[in-house]
Amino acid sequence: MTSSTPSPAPFLPRTRAQMEELGWDALDVLLVTGDAYVDHSSFGVPAIARFLESKGYRVGILDCPDYEPDGSGWERLPTPLLWVGVSAGTIDSMVTNYTAAKRKRRTDVYRPGGAPGRPNRATIGYTAKARHHFKGVPVIIGGMEAGPRRLAYYDYWDDKMRRSILVDAKADLLVWGMGERSALEVTRACEAGRPLRGLAQTCELVRPEDVPADVRWVPTFEELEADWGKLVELFNAVREENQPDGRVLAQTHGARVVLQHPPLAPSTAEEVDSYYDLPFRRDVHPDHAGLGVPALEAVRFSINTHRGCFADCSFCSITFHQGRAIQSRSEESILKEAATLAEHVDFRGTITDVGGPTANMWGLGCKLLEKGKPCLDRDCLTPDPCPALRLDKTTEGYRRLLGLVKRSKGVKHAFVSSGVRYDMLRGKDGETLPLHDTLVGEHTSGRMKLAPEHSDPEVLRLMNKPGFEKYEQFEEEYRTACESQGKEQYLANYFIVGHPGTTLAQAVQLFEKLLERNYSPEQAQEFIPLPMTRAAVQYAAGRDPLTGEEVHVPRTERERSQQKALVRWKDPKGRRKVEEALTDSGRTDLLPRYRELLAADERRQAHRTGSKGRKQARGKSKLFDRARAGDGGDMDLAG
Repeated sequence: MTSSTPSPAPFLPRTRAQMEELGWDALDVLLVTGDAYVDHSSFGVPAIARFLESKGYRVGILDCPDYEPDGSGWERLPTPLLWVGVSAGTIDSMVTNYTAAKRKRRTDVYRPGGAPGRPNRATIGYTAKARHHFKGVPVIIGGMEAGPRRLAYYDYWDDKMRRSILVDAKADLLVWGMGERSALEVTRACEAGRPLRGLAQTCELVRPEDVPADVRWVPTFEELEADWGKLVELFNAVREENQPDGRVLAQTHGARVVLQHPPLAPSTAEEVDSYYDLPFRRDVHPDHAGLGVPALEAVRFSINTHRGCFADCSFCSITFHQGRAIQSRSEESILKEAATLAEHVDFRGTITDVGGPTANMWGLGCKLLEKGKPCLDRDCLTPDPCPALRLDKTTEGYRRLLGLVKRSKGVKHAFVSSGVRYDMLRGKDGETLPLHDTLVGEHTSGRMKLAPEHSDPEVLRLMNKPGFEKYEQFEEEYRTACESQGKEQYLANYFIVGHPGTTLAQAVQLFEKLLERNYSPEQAQEFIPLPMTRAAVQYAAGRDPLTGEEVHVPRTERERSQQKALVRWKDPKGRRKVEEALTDSGRTDLLPRYRELLAADERRQAHRTGSKGRKQARGKSKLFDRARAGDGGDMDLAG
């Protein structure tokens, strides 16, 4: 650490030459990532690097170390004085590299120019390289690849159980969850020469004789390998101990034991402010300026208002990464960022998003959530939002915040493009909250993102999503609000196909709902059983871990492709699959209507050919956007 706190660097160094320009003769910490270096708070490694910099440490970022074909990327920066951190990048490398059908993706939006090249299971490979090149200092892993794999897990790509990534990567420590405070504690421990043992929100590998007496033992890797059904017990243990006063979890891997220490208490508003009130450049590192990094464009002029999500969607790992507690920034911090955006040379008056994992959860919580304690016997939102959430009052606060951001000097528009929970736009007495009309009238840029995910009540129950009747109620209210305010706006809906519990008959039911609306999204999210999610247990064990019931699992390529074709029913490539699915399910009664709508759509397309612009379809289909939805990225993780 330098003798005095240095001024913030315009960009943190990614080469030795850039260190010299800053006058640095050494690094305290070196962070390795598979992403290109984008100096923005939405990118995990730069966010942690900037936070450590604010505490006076000299941090270098070794981004895309595999980018140089000759392997010289690992020589760009020297061995640091304290520790090396390794992350696969913002997204799990297997999700980044492969589709749900296990086909290789052609792009990687977090890399220079969007070109692929990130190694599979990058955390493991990068850790081996870091050990070789940076001898004598601890190597610590973290991020969205390592965190959910902190204990033994079912691996979709290999279709088998794998050991904790801490064991496979041979790292000294694993930091899980949001890493700023843990990274600072690790840095201070290394600086003081203290052992990296017993730190909150970390996992360590110990000998059996070093396991504390009061741990909670979970099924061993060997037991899980022999019986995938034991994932139920593992999931419930992780869920029940996911609180600051939870017990240490102990899992045997051969002759050694992985210890998972409980999470830190939720960050205070002052702490969250300190993570975002940092001198981010909101740009790619100049070394990548010629190629750019596509992932930046979606968030360059966005404001992240909070962390955490208490929705507990079965297919999502946010609860076990960011936490269930909503950790919100202060109004002052958010408005300060809006002012900073307005001064940016490339800002044109539009803030593209003022939100978080779920936009309208800013400021929400209850006495238990604020302490990081779960209500294990009561879901926060299902079947209805819990009265303890103070929904009416806090939602009004978010509406006020949006208005203040929009009225900031230099700001013309402040949109909400994060997903919105439509079941949280009604008050405790069932009335529509004012936030609904405000979102429609002032903060929607042509389309509002929603994630109904399915229409069948049993599938939605297994997903832990609200019933489709709540979506239909919102759909009607949205239409009414758009008409009354003279807005021609749409709904961008996300649906998941192949989720555990979804039979062909239930997929056809969703098809009927889409047919009624003459709506066929260009992309459907194919289910991926991500580690440390309830749905991954449903998929691998064939049972729901919370109820113990057996669930149908669509595993075959035929079944999954049929379900996808039914959602994307206007896609010419899937028509044979749609007709095949309707025949297999005994629902050929839907074929005439299906063919009639396809023919009408073809006539409209032919009529539009050569005309200026595209006329929007009328009727119910008017509600939905025609924009291409992504087939990967955040939706694979957060739904």
